[in-house]
Amino acid sequence: TTYWNLAQYQDAVPHLHRAIAAYTEALRGCSPSRDGASYGMIQNNLGTAYWNLSQYESPNAMLTLAISAYQIALNYRTAAAMPAAHAATQNNLGTAFWHLVNQPLNDTALEQEYLHQAIAAYHACLNTVRRLEADAPQPLSFDSFATQTNLALVHHKLATAAGSNLSPDARAQHLDAALQHHLAALRGWQDKPEWQQSALQNVVLTIRSCYERSGLEGQTRALSQVPGEWLSEVLMRL
Repeated sequence: TTYWNLAQYQDAVPHLHRAIAAYTEALRGCSPSRDGASYGMIQNNLGTAYWNLSQYESPNAMLTLAISAYQIALNYRTAAAMPAAHAATQNNLGTAFWHLVNQPLNDTALEQEYLHQAIAAYHACLNTVRRLEADAPQPLSFDSFATQTNLALVHHKLATAAGSNLSPDARAQHLDAALQHHLAALRGWQDKPEWQQSALQNVVLTIRSCYERSGLEGQTRALSQVPGEWLSEVLMRL
């Protein structure tokens, strides 16, 4: 973890390689059957080190390794036993799939599969967050409204991807989902004006996509979902 922190400030690649080596060594000395919580935490941290390294070298390979580590971590960081940790790892997993989609894959079917995997992970994250908020609120290590935004972007990409075999109705459903999640971020970032403006712009871009796909009917349907206090500003930006 010290090497990982150092990588945020200097010599990222060598420090991340050292972090990965240390986490891998730690896993050899940690029994998942006796201390599943620690084992899952180390796997999650290992996944994050691989994810960081993907920004500098071999992105496809590093992201694939990150995904594998996060998936192993989820065997121990379960929603029932460790809900906050489970939500964080699901969020990490969704982001790793999302970043993998944005690599040159040259395979439409594989891209769609990764997008669906990202959606599943982000939904699992948000479902756990909702249960936490209802039952026993506790601090999270991530911004759940950023998760809403990322989930919206995944839905939008599925809806607008060229070469996709999705039906017009399916594309419309994904655009509607994208709009709902962007609106959730818009509402949630009331105390962060700059982020709220970013969410508002995402709402506008999604409504434009609704118009491009479904014409005035699609745009009108989308606009009907925008809260009244934001409607005039959205209309000005369209």
